[in-house]
Amino acid sequence: MQVIPRPTGLASFISRQLGPGSALLGATVLLSLSGCPAASPQPGKADAKQAAGKGPAPAAGADTKQAPPATTAAPPAADASCCRYCFVGTPCGDECTVEGETCDKPEGEGCACTKDKRVAREFRKGFRLPPKSGLIGPDVFNYNKSQGDPIDGPFTLEMAFEGEAELADASKGKLTAVFETSMGTFECELYEHKAPLTVANFVGLARGVRPFLDPRDRKSEEWKKAPYYDGTIFHRVIKDFMLQGGDPTAMGVGTPGYFIPDEFDPELRHKGPGFLSMANRNPYDPRTNKPIYDDETGLTVGNTGSAQFFVTVRDTMALNDRHTIFGFCPDPTLPIEMSKVRTQSQPIPDKPFEDIVINKLSFKRQ
Repeated sequence: MQVIPRPTGLASFISRQLGPGSALLGATVLLSLSGCPAASPQPGKADAKQAAGKGPAPAAGADTKQAPPATTAAPPAADASCCRYCFVGTPCGDECTVEGETCDKPEGEGCACTKDKRVAREFRKGFRLPPKSGLIGPDVFNYNKSQGDPIDGPFTLEMAFEGEAELADASKGKLTAVFETSMGTFECELYEHKAPLTVANFVGLARGVRPFLDPRDRKSEEWKKAPYYDGTIFHRVIKDFMLQGGDPTAMGVGTPGYFIPDEFDPELRHKGPGFLSMANRNPYDPRTNKPIYDDETGLTVGNTGSAQFFVTVRDTMALNDRHTIFGFCPDPTLPIEMSKVRTQSQPIPDKPFEDIVINKLSFKRQ
């Protein structure tokens, strides 16, 4: 039997969730805004300034703690057989297939389908991921469902464009986000083909068609639909680094009650100002700034992004393969100016003294 390395992507799993012909996704891994040098100390808000030329950068999102140094920082060597790395719903029989593909053997045949399949993890309602932890890709939708998410499986671009034929028609031009803020307006192209689930989630929340739990009312169990970003602020701004928004609580701890898979494309790098990327609290190895891998499956541990995002105002290459890039703002002049506003150190570090408000977030094709 031919042997291939352990998988690091979930294309076949996601494609199966989305339906035939939807071979959309690549690897899945991270979710918090941190960009520290390899030898970074314990993370914290102050550390984020190091990535901006003042010290190591912290993870953006609700929880910025990193994984313990003892965890593996690189994928384990290939096993003698790939059978044990098969997942429920992705049959591969007795054959080792190319990553991201499935074989033509029906489920129930071959060693991968009878012995060592890894069943998606089950979660109880109200379960909260502990610090220094994340999910592997096949578990994300199970987690969401256990928390009451009315969307069973991935939230797709088709769902995000509901009621807007012009947005759904890719022939009309590039999908563009328009940020109307209290300091002016800027636009960002969205990478709907390279990060389809991330873009769908962003558009769906902004348009009020993606259900969510209101982070301002933690006791509420009502999944509501409303424009998620309108009226929110850029709650975390660091000069020469980035500006972060997407939290209705304005505290940097709010989430919509679910997670989305990470989508990393090797062609997308945080190589300058203007990159639109997802905040998260994914664990990573502080010695290498690289993802942590699950010993059983070889998949990356992370997938903790949800609604918070950031816009870079300089190159932040340490964030590559830790945060999903899902857009680019070709003229970053305004975001750069926003990053220069005065911010406080207490009680909420890096929050501007004067709110920078997202008055309206809308979309167009151009």
